Amino acid sequence: MKTVFLITIIAWFSAMTASGQTSASDKLYLQLEGTKGVTTMSLSNAIIDMVDMVVDDDESKQVTGPLEKVKMMICNEEEGEDAIKAVIDTFEKKPFDEVEDADAEGDGRVFVIRKGRKIKECHIVGDKGDGLILLSFYGDFKIEDIDKLVDKAEDIN
Repeated sequence: MKTVFLITIIAWFSAMTASGQTSASDKLYLQLEGTKGVTTMSLSNAIIDMVDMVVDDDESKQVTGPLEKVKMMICNEEEGEDAIKAVIDTFEKKPFDEVEDADAEGDGRVFVIRKGRKIKECHIVGDKGDGLILLSFYGDFKIEDIDKLVDKAEDIN
């Protein structure tokens, strides 16, 4: 009886630990994947390794730190109204911090998850006129890299 109880506790703890590994943004993408009016795309580390992420300023510079994955979500305003609300609601809560962009000209907002001086996740939420576009970068960035990622996202938007 004690063995069964112990195995149950270990299994429960393992499940809780595994579910804690999924970030709120990953859960959001999973929740909205396949929803009418929502298009999602994900690039894994293997695909990213095939292409250097170069950000063009006055001179070409690479984003420092490893880029682990990139995700994108486009929500159509007419059919994806609930998805747009879910995106905004998710990023306005902890563990996300909104970052003010000094060069902010557009309607975009930048949300990050920090671990010390490093940025683990950077999410750029932009208004594309008839809906919303979300670009998510996962990795190990410096705060200086965020401006480069935002500029690149604005080129896409």
